[in-house]
Order: sequence, then structure tokens, then C-alpha cells
Amino acid sequence: MKTELRKIFDSAESEDRGLSAREIAAVINSIPAEERMARTEILAAVNGSDGSDSPETRKAIAETLKYMEMRTLDAREDRARADRENEVRSLVARMGSMAIPSAGSVSGEDSQKWRSLVPSLSEYRAISGGVASEGGYTVPSEISGKYIDALKAKSTFLRGLPHESVIPFTSATFSVPQLISSTGADYVAEGQTIPEGQMVWGEVKFTAKKIGEVQWASVEVLEDSAVDQRRVIADNLLRDASLKFDADAFTGSGANPIKGVLAQGISTTLGAGKVTVTYDDLADAVARIEATNGTPSVVWASVDMAAALRKEKAAGSGIYQGGSPTDAPASTAWGLPILPSAFLPAKTVIVADASRIVVGVRRNATVRISEDARFDKDQVGFKLTMRMAGVSVAEASSVQVIKAAAS
Repeated sequence: MKTELRKIFDSAESEDRGLSAREIAAVINSIPAEERMARTEILAAVNGSDGSDSPETRKAIAETLKYMEMRTLDAREDRARADRENEVRSLVARMGSMAIPSAGSVSGEDSQKWRSLVPSLSEYRAISGGVASEGGYTVPSEISGKYIDALKAKSTFLRGLPHESVIPFTSATFSVPQLISSTGADYVAEGQTIPEGQMVWGEVKFTAKKIGEVQWASVEVLEDSAVDQRRVIADNLLRDASLKFDADAFTGSGANPIKGVLAQGISTTLGAGKVTVTYDDLADAVARIEATNGTPSVVWASVDMAAALRKEKAAGSGIYQGGSPTDAPASTAWGLPILPSAFLPAKTVIVADASRIVVGVRRNATVRISEDARFDKDQVGFKLTMRMAGVSVAEASSVQVIKAAAS
């Protein structure tokens, strides 16, 4: 409609004449009712003192038509925005609770956690961008902590670390400064020169390594499952990633992408006949860490040694050191949490000052969903990726590894 009005006006302008009564009526009658202001301005210009044939009148009508065209463009943008919002709502309806958790499937704090773990399409649009060579950033900083919280809940190793030991970084490598030695402090007599000290610094540098997994599920399975299958798949992806990280975080050596704490701590092998690690052995390890001004905070134990500690009995009494079997089993030793791990070698226990252990996170664990990759098979893809960088121990004495005798 606006195009026809423009043609009428441009024709009169090119012929250097005023609009005829019929043309003026066509212009006025074609203007929508909601644009009363524009119609009033055209009538005022035509009926003004300059008359309908004057350049001033034609200029006034031209400006009014330009304003109407701008209003049309604004209306188009509003419609496009509404279409995008409808698209997001449609996507959420198809994806279910993995995009926006439903009130029945996830509630409270868990609901917000899973909303952050699997952002909806609208959230991806809002956070798109980043450095192209690095693949762009996938999560906004205000929710990135929730990814680490979800991963820590699955990882036995990360569960034993304080929050400040998990350090995000933004470069290809992760460098941890390390104090090699410090000397020079001494008593100083009054009026004497204070001796100079010397600190020797080094660094431990790690390269970010990606851990990833893809799982596929048919649309029928997702639609017909009695449980929230999307959440189950994402939960298992996160668990698999945590298990892979734990394997290297404990036992990784020079050939592994991540060097583990066993290769960086101080090992003590018990004497012949001591085939299990006891609470007394843990007390000795605690004392060794405290002797270097450390603060023991966690015990990691292989499955067999965690069981042995729970079954240890007081000498001559038959009473379990960890409490009665009908009570909850002891989960601490000397005030430290005992965390069993299947990735520690048999007959192995670690007592550590976890504040002296550092883990780098290059990219948080993220789950993405694709309904297009296997469009012809009607399958939905779930992809988890994260990038971790090394486990660094500040000093070997902060990680005490106890190994029971073979026989």
C-alpha cells in the first residue's frame, strides 16, 4: 500500500505539479486508521495557505510519507522479533526439560543447575561469540561455576579439592608458578645489616586437553520413555567425563594427557606383613604433612583399603574402629573425609593437603543437543565436551601416598 502512495506522489513530483483532488483522496483514504497523525498532517498541508500546488506542500507530504515508511520498517522488525520468540518457544516445547526444566521433572536448585548445563537456543544466541580460532566461548561467566559444581559432584578427585584449587584459564597452556627454594632469613643483632634472602622460582606448564563423548537416542525413545531420558543421557555423559578425568588425575604419568598426584607425591611402603593400611598409618601421614606446615584435608583410598578401614577393629575388643556395623559407616579419619576411588591401585591410600593441589579448567563441561545431524534417521545427538589442564602439586610433601605390603 505504501508503495502505491509513493508512486502517486513521485509521479506528481516528476511532472512538477500538485496532486489532483482524486490523488489526494487516494492518499488520505489509503492511510490506516492508526496513523491518524500522518493523515492530519497531509490535510493540513493541502488546506494550508500555500495551497496544494506549492513546493512547500509537496515537501510536507514527502516528509509524512517518509515517516510512514519508517513506521513500516519498525513494524517488520517487530514481527521478525516475534517470529524468533515463537521459534524459541517451539524449540523448547520439542526439547523438553533439557532446555527449560519442567515443573514436574526438576525442581528448586536442581532446576536452575540443569537450565545452566543445557542452555536453550535463545541463550546460545545471547552468548554466541568469542575468539574464532579457539572455537568461541560457550557459556557466560555468570553461570560457568554451575558447570564446575556439576562436574565436582561426579568426580571423586575434584570433590576432595577446595573451590579455589579449580582455576579457570583462557590460554592454550596453563602455567603454575612454583617456589623451588627460599633462603637467607637469620637472626640480626641491633644495628647490623639484615641479610639478603634468595627465592628461586620455577613453573609447571600444562596444555589443555579435551575430553568428549557423543551419544545418540531415537526420537521414539525420548518420546515414549517413562523417565526424563534427556536428563538421564546428559547426566551419564557428565559421569563418563568425570571418570575419564579421575583416571588420569590419580594415576596419570608422563605418557598421559594429565599427570596424576601419585606421580607427584611422596610414597611410603609399609613393612612386610602389613597388608592393609590402618588408622595409625593415616595418623603418621597426617603428621608428615603437618611437619611441613601443611594442613591435611582429604583421604583418597582404593576400594579394598577403604573397606579395610571400615572393618578395622580395636585390638582385643572386637569393636569396629569405624563404629558398629548397624550404624552409618565411618566416612572420616582424624577429621578428614575418606573418598574411595576405583582408579587408585589396590592397597593404596593418599592423604593430602588439597589446598596445595591445582587443577586448570580451560573450558567447562557443556552438553549440546542436535536434532539435525542424523535427520534421516530421526535421532537426537547429545555431545559433551570439556577441556582440562593438568594436576599440579605445589610440593611433594603435601601428597602422602601410603602403600600396603604385598604380603
